[in-house]
Amino acid sequence: MLQIPAFKRRSRMPTENLSETINPYVTQMREEGWCVLEDVIPADIVNSVREEVETSEADYNAFSKDNGRWERNVISFMPNFASHLANERLLAVIRELLGPQVRISQTEYKIRPPHYQLVRAYHSDFPYDLNQKWHITQPFPTAVIGITTLWMLTDFTTENGGTWIVPKSHVDLRNPRGKEDGIGDRNPLAGEMQAVGSAGSVLIMDSRIWHSNAENPSDGRRTAVVVRYAPWWLNLELFGVNTATIPGETYDKFPDDVKLLYEHRAEDREPALWV
Repeated sequence: MLQIPAFKRRSRMPTENLSETINPYVTQMREEGWCVLEDVIPADIVNSVREEVETSEADYNAFSKDNGRWERNVISFMPNFASHLANERLLAVIRELLGPQVRISQTEYKIRPPHYQLVRAYHSDFPYDLNQKWHITQPFPTAVIGITTLWMLTDFTTENGGTWIVPKSHVDLRNPRGKEDGIGDRNPLAGEMQAVGSAGSVLIMDSRIWHSNAENPSDGRRTAVVVRYAPWWLNLELFGVNTATIPGETYDKFPDDVKLLYEHRAEDREPALWV
């Protein structure tokens, strides 16, 4: 049975005001398959969050080299960043699409150095990635089963490689990785554009949308974190790095609303919600 505990909550925007605030983003998500939510991480602290993410990647890589990539969840290494993952506006948009109870299915560093070269690699994300053995088969259902977020910790521009997306492709029955669809995932695609935003913004995508990482031809580093959200009922126990756990003492320091998103990965902790 789904039990909702009486956790201490952060102060909240009145429901009517919140609904009015997020409606344009929800509409764009349904029609276009993507939107950019601004100022999710406030401008006065985004640099410190970025520094934590950039420095912690080396710590994560060193730990993983010694212990294996499946031993420690990425989010364990960046607790300050983690505190923003239950942002009220962000979760309100996501819950309009996935339902009221959501979990985080994946967290991943996306840091690209200056002059980073890359060809297009168009795809849809879990559970729609046709290169993964646990993907949903085509044609994909019309229900939204995954939301991908890209947390921009530096400015994302056309000069440093904003993520390539094809608006409205989330409702296309074909896929760039569909073997019989004749699209191809390594080529520029008709209608493609780059999603841009200032540091602290979050690109939100229906995980079905065709998208690709971009090269970084600029002189500066491009820093982001990918966080994927899933409805409560979706099976996430698919083996590998995304099932890595969070040490209990690290998890205990998360805000209560962030704990709900990662409870299924907490080590040596009894579940309070997902029981």
